[in-house]
Amino acid sequence: MGRVLDLALLGRAILSWIISLNFGRENTLSKIYDVLVKFTEPVVAPVRNLINKYFRTSIFDWSILATMVLLSLVVNIVVKVLLMLA
Repeated sequence: MGRVLDLALLGRAILSWIISLNFGRENTLSKIYDVLVKFTEPVVAPVRNLINKYFRTSIFDWSILATMVLLSLVVNIVVKVLLMLA
């Protein structure tokens, strides 16, 4: 599940740039982006709130990158714990 969420976050980031440059408005890419946002926003929103609360960031939205890093850490910890228990 971690890999699926990681790929969805990456796709969301890439599509957000494409759509912001007006290459993907009102077409299939826009619909895919909307689905990715609905899928990933429950995970990204808390990270975005923490970043906005404690850090002053620029125009760039660091929450997706921070979520990907945190997700990677959590998956690695879970895998190591499961390997220790096996």
